Amino acid sequence: MMIFNCPLLVLFAISFIVNYTWKSEAKISHGHQQTFSFYSSYMDTTFCGTVPGLTKAQIELCHQQPDATLMAIEGLNQAVRECQYQFHGHRWNCSSLETRGRNPYISSILTKGYKEAAFAHAITSAGVAIAIARGCSAGLMNCGCDSKIYKIRKPRSAVSKTKWKWGGCSHNLKYGIKFSKMFLDSRERAEDMQSKINLHNNQVGRIAVSNNMQVMCKCHGMSGSCELKTCWRSAPDYRAIGKALKERFRSAILVDQTNFGKRNLRKFNMINQRKHKKQSKMKQWTPRKNKHKRDLSYDLLYYEKSPSFCERDQNLEVSGTTGRYCNRTSTSSDSCNNLCCGRGYNLIKKRKVERCNCKFLWCCQVECQTCSHEEWISVCK
Repeated sequence: MMIFNCPLLVLFAISFIVNYTWKSEAKISHGHQQTFSFYSSYMDTTFCGTVPGLTKAQIELCHQQPDATLMAIEGLNQAVRECQYQFHGHRWNCSSLETRGRNPYISSILTKGYKEAAFAHAITSAGVAIAIARGCSAGLMNCGCDSKIYKIRKPRSAVSKTKWKWGGCSHNLKYGIKFSKMFLDSRERAEDMQSKINLHNNQVGRIAVSNNMQVMCKCHGMSGSCELKTCWRSAPDYRAIGKALKERFRSAILVDQTNFGKRNLRKFNMINQRKHKKQSKMKQWTPRKNKHKRDLSYDLLYYEKSPSFCERDQNLEVSGTTGRYCNRTSTSSDSCNNLCCGRGYNLIKKRKVERCNCKFLWCCQVECQTCSHEEWISVCK
């Protein structure tokens, strides 16, 4: 028979609750907002001091939410890989964002006001939001699933008899956006134009994620009859967000610094924070006078014209285009005329060896031959 000491149990429970409450009420201030975070005492937080380029506010957030910070860093690296995919045929191919410390914000390109930096801010902000939203639903953090029940619009033409209900575990985009703001917007402490534009581009990335959320459904019933569907909300793929932001990159707006006053900046940022309100009541901001006002909430902004990125620049950590492969027959950004910056290119014969004529042998083996062929590749001088 086990005998429990009731007073000791009560004291232990009270001390646990007080300790948990004290840890869960750790505050992180950013601007005029205060957010509450959960401290995970089960994770080692020594890595917080080993990630280069983190600000003081980010390190504090890392100690309070180490699990979410790890997911955020993974989201940053996923964003860099997507950036490299979207710009693989451009003179600037995001290679400067790939750092050993797994923190692209130590790259000097993000300290500039270039159009490329605007895209980098947007894609990294979106990457953190997606990683956190997925991590919540996967149970890797304490944020949990999105419990909100959403409405699904039925098609007008087809009358479906299939019943559906919300179930599964929707990706917690609300917390993903919240943590993305805490983790990345905290870097922008200054009240200058650069910080304001960086905050805006961060928000453009998060808006792109919110606008591209998907509804995933799973059918239930005898022999796949789909008599009942269980649906949940899923964060978009990085490829879809990269494609959407690449379109924004092509139409990015160069801001005139002389017309970018503090008053206009304040109104402009209010647009982004209140995007869910009615469009008719939304204040709009424009850098030009006597022109039709335009809502810039979804547009990337930059204030500094980009260099050519043709030559090697150690200050910008740009390696130039010498030695890059180019396409002789292309007319887009990966063409030899554009990528080689007028320096010309060399033709190099390359021998490629690969498996071919594979056959399946019973049982269970695959037998292949080795084939080789030569091809000419173009390399920028």
